[in-house]
Amino acid sequence: MLKLAKLFGNHAVLQRDRAIPVWGWTEPFEIVEGSLGGVPAVARAGDDGRFLLRFPPRPAGGPLKLEVRGKNSGETVSFSDILVGEVWIAGGQSNMELKIRELPAKCEAVRAEAGKLPQLRMLTVPRRAQPAPMADVAADWQVAASECVPEWSAIGYFFARKLHRELNVPVGIVSSNWGGTVAEAWISRETLIRNPDFASQLEAYERNLYAPEMWESLSGEELAVEYPPDSEQAWFRRILPPPPENRGVIDGWAAPEFDDSDWRQGELPCFWKELGLDINGVVWFRREIEIPAAWQGRELSLNFGAIDKHDITYFNGVEVGRTGQDYETVHWDQPRTYRIPAELVRAGKAVIAVRNYSFIYNGGLHGTPDKMWIAPAGEECAPLALSGVWKFKPEFEYSRLDDLKKAMGPGNPNSCCMLFDTMIRPLIPMAMRGVIWYQGESNESAPEYYERLMRDLIADWRFRWGQGDFPFLQVLLAGFRNPADYDDAAAWPYIREAQSRAAQATGNLAASALDLGEAADIHPRRKAEVGERLALAALEQAYRQPVIGSGPVYREMVREAEAIRVWFDHIGSGLTAHGTGLKGFVIAGADGVFKEAEAQIVENSVRVSAPEVSDPVAVRYAWADNPEEANLYNSAGLPATPFRTDRFPR
Repeated sequence: MLKLAKLFGNHAVLQRDRAIPVWGWTEPFEIVEGSLGGVPAVARAGDDGRFLLRFPPRPAGGPLKLEVRGKNSGETVSFSDILVGEVWIAGGQSNMELKIRELPAKCEAVRAEAGKLPQLRMLTVPRRAQPAPMADVAADWQVAASECVPEWSAIGYFFARKLHRELNVPVGIVSSNWGGTVAEAWISRETLIRNPDFASQLEAYERNLYAPEMWESLSGEELAVEYPPDSEQAWFRRILPPPPENRGVIDGWAAPEFDDSDWRQGELPCFWKELGLDINGVVWFRREIEIPAAWQGRELSLNFGAIDKHDITYFNGVEVGRTGQDYETVHWDQPRTYRIPAELVRAGKAVIAVRNYSFIYNGGLHGTPDKMWIAPAGEECAPLALSGVWKFKPEFEYSRLDDLKKAMGPGNPNSCCMLFDTMIRPLIPMAMRGVIWYQGESNESAPEYYERLMRDLIADWRFRWGQGDFPFLQVLLAGFRNPADYDDAAAWPYIREAQSRAAQATGNLAASALDLGEAADIHPRRKAEVGERLALAALEQAYRQPVIGSGPVYREMVREAEAIRVWFDHIGSGLTAHGTGLKGFVIAGADGVFKEAEAQIVENSVRVSAPEVSDPVAVRYAWADNPEEANLYNSAGLPATPFRTDRFPR
């Protein structure tokens, strides 16, 4: 029964210049002899059969052979093609999880180069959504090759490639992430119970978790150890009303002759909440347009930037497309393009109707205005814009649900501590250099708790690994949603602030993706830049290379008459503005009312002022979900971290 943890199988990468723990299982109290590249180590198993060998540090190199033998049983296991180099964990939610195959512009080039990079390797931890601590991971190391890299974490790959090129050593990535998950799922129980903001929630969850009636009510999908594709829908069914019948179409809401004079009006694109609808359910949208005579009898292309989450779309009462069914969550940010058959196209008045179903979080026809249009398909022709005023009416509604933790338990990866137990605990105490982390979108509903969560998470992992204060490099969230210069009601500026403050408090750099976002896509495709910026942070913090690993980070402000001077760390050889003029700054007096500011770079600082604010006390920069115009950078071309100098309440 002698076996090693899967982390130490064929093609593994082990951390250089650090003691190398290797563990596994055998008979209780068996003496175990190991050899790594000819270097011996001996240990004894405990009463549970678990043993841990600790090999001395060694420099980068390989390939090596790893052998382990039970002294009394004579059982032997061996693995080959083991490299010693740099090992990093890549963790977080969907933006870290996003695979190379989801980057059409990059995928073929990456596949072509992969075979030339045999020292790049990745192990992807499988998803587990059961409240049962895991001792091992059911996964194997893969060597970079054209057939496997499309399934690798894109950021993990580009990060590893950059490190490999700069350090000229093997690089291994252990990818452990899950889209749509909250930070508290990745923290151990022992740490989370000490957080006053989550202790009562954790205790309530545990009371329910151990009740027999909970387990008796669970479906087979929710009880599965492997994460089946429909287990997410299984626990949605426990907390949500069933998808409603399409009453709107039965009542004629899609028909062009329907009288919608009593419907409300609103500007699209937007989310429902921007229309005053703090609900989940179904909302219909209608708009009358004028089809040009030249378009008659021609096939049309109907485009929406994105619809959250499902839709059925009609043209003059005829269904022309639909996306999503049941409780699928994957469609919420996907652009829609539907073809309108030529036989339906007549010159003159036409009505477009959209039945929009969203059962959790937001709903709406969102994205950017330029993505909403209709035009002849496949032809160079000026499109007819569909952004602007639409009529809308709810068909079915219930109280808005933003908290997936309402159904914590088997099948729900957002259960407190679950992902730590199933996807992180099995990795400890693997020797490694550090962590790259891209997460935070799923904590946007309560950004005020996020700094403490991230400080706890970082301290938790550092303590449990027992390898000192290793680097923990976060990605500051990319720009998303409609561009805005300033929006105090937005959540993401506060998440980015929490990320930045947690990084500084724990002695870490962060890589900003602020300028790499897409207004209509929460999963922006510029993952190569994100991976390379994380690598720059690692080169500075972990490897002490003479590089600039971070964009400018706010340090202090000084009042100067009717202006405020702002000073930064990590400026390199100086600050610079990309584009014409420095933008993205606002300034306020004691009343907390922020005004658009004039900003100039002065002696490696920024001077901020506004004619309407004669007695300024506070400055903010890039304070919106998607502050597209913010353009302060350092000499290395890295964007400044969003910040505020105040603590005015939201």
